[in-house]
Amino acid sequence: MTDSNAQILAIKGRLKRALVQHRAGQLNDAEALYQGILNEAPEQPDALHLLGLIRGEQGQEHIGIELIERALRVRPLAAAYHHNIAGLYRRVGEMALAKARFQDAFTLKPDYGEAYQGYAEMVTFAPQDPFLNAVEQQLTDPNLNDQTRCYLHFAAGKYLDDTAEYDRAFKHYESANGLAARSFSVAKNRQFFQDLVYFQPDLQSIEARGGSVGDQPMPIFVVGMPRSGTSLVEQILASHSRVFGAGELNDLATVSLQLAQTLRAHAPAGVRRDESSRLVQVAVDRARARYLRALRDRDYGEGTQWIVDKHPLNFRFLGLLRAMIPGVKIVHVSRHPLDTCLSCFFQNFTKGQDYSFNLMDLGQYYLDYQRLMNHWSAMPGLHIHTVTYESLLASPQSVIESLLAFCELPFEPACLRFYDTIRPVSTASFNQVRQPIYQTSKARWRHYAQHLSPLARILDLDAESPAMITGSRL
Repeated sequence: MTDSNAQILAIKGRLKRALVQHRAGQLNDAEALYQGILNEAPEQPDALHLLGLIRGEQGQEHIGIELIERALRVRPLAAAYHHNIAGLYRRVGEMALAKARFQDAFTLKPDYGEAYQGYAEMVTFAPQDPFLNAVEQQLTDPNLNDQTRCYLHFAAGKYLDDTAEYDRAFKHYESANGLAARSFSVAKNRQFFQDLVYFQPDLQSIEARGGSVGDQPMPIFVVGMPRSGTSLVEQILASHSRVFGAGELNDLATVSLQLAQTLRAHAPAGVRRDESSRLVQVAVDRARARYLRALRDRDYGEGTQWIVDKHPLNFRFLGLLRAMIPGVKIVHVSRHPLDTCLSCFFQNFTKGQDYSFNLMDLGQYYLDYQRLMNHWSAMPGLHIHTVTYESLLASPQSVIESLLAFCELPFEPACLRFYDTIRPVSTASFNQVRQPIYQTSKARWRHYAQHLSPLARILDLDAESPAMITGSRL
């Protein structure tokens, strides 16, 4: 075996080990292996591509793009490279480049379902666009796996929703959600929510002696159901000169789940623990320190007063947050329940939202979210400001002024022109936050009213369509 062949085999072995680490979420270990390969073979395309993905996950999107562009110069026909760089271009707002790269991906690999879905999410289709024919042609292939079919059905649903063929769109979305094959236990989730409420009294005395958190930037939490407008509210806040938008962070969930385990472990069966327990105090102090350290370990810029943590599902942990960071600012974003649930059902979430793939589970989850938010809102010591999506659409300036006042910020015109703010956006609302406020998402559920009656019954809402005469409402 020649030295060259031996080097190629060694690199393949190291790439395989790096991929195992990468898929397990051990990014530092994977990064070191990819970098080691590139030190020996600077243009090795797989290492460039995969290191580029890690840079994207680390919030260094532009470096990730440079690395994958280098990989593409070596291997221009690699469809996966085109698809993954499209996602990074989309995140940084380079929409034309993103669209082109998604197209390159499914042109090179005609059954690349994920690339069709990615492209569809970026485009507002007009009737007669050839895209639907291409997707439906792929769906006739009996050899496609369920995951690819899932992506293709989501793409077809988006096309048909754009072109007002709502019944056909809903059928595709139903197929897509079914093929996603996500499992969710309403009962287990409900018990989890109840546990969070049950242990709350054990923290009542802790929050009063939470101690100083320093004069560094503090968090503003933006919470609510996914697809309710949380990304839009974050973009508005992040347009202020004193605010940094950090996006969807998992840090609060991490420290809160550990804190909840501590509370559960030190609670005798059927008996409340002593509220002055030193173990509880220590656990709360550690949780606060870990969270704030992770929050501030970012390049947020000089003059930053607030850092927005916009993970919608942080609504679950507001009771724990009350003890960890007394007086913390919480912005709750709400939207019409049917619009919220429909938008969730039409979104192919990659992880963390398994309830959204079944309308009945989605309805039950929404009810539990609503009950929990009602509980937190009635709790003394929690500072919650509610922004309704519909009121933001109707009166943006007054709603934004009220939001900024709650956050102890002076009004700045840039917050009204939030769509001009350049910052990476990785959520499903990447398009919405880069456009002026529009009304087309309001009452969208009415197009699908005949399909939503079971969901509406769970939510105790009326899902009847308005009476129509020749296309006009009575």
